[in-house]
Amino acid sequence: LPFRDRLLKVCDDVPWAPGGSCLAGPDGRWIIEPNETTDGLLTAEIDLAEVRRARQNFSPAGHYARPDVLSLRVERHRQRTASFSDE
Repeated sequence: LPFRDRLLKVCDDVPWAPGGSCLAGPDGRWIIEPNETTDGLLTAEIDLAEVRRARQNFSPAGHYARPDVLSLRVERHRQRTASFSDE
């Protein structure tokens, strides 16, 4: 980062984020816990069967599947750039 030392002097009250790279599994458990003290490349083997199991508990529609919250309206006529309504 250019001028890093200057920035740190001028902005000594700013909470700089040190990183904290990590990897979480599909169930939310840490595969690699957050690490703010070392540099490096994180790698892990992923169990695809576990990913498929976790997807069985995941609702990709989420709250969008609730008609009392959201609805989809499709207008089949040609749309104009601007429209005016007095309603």
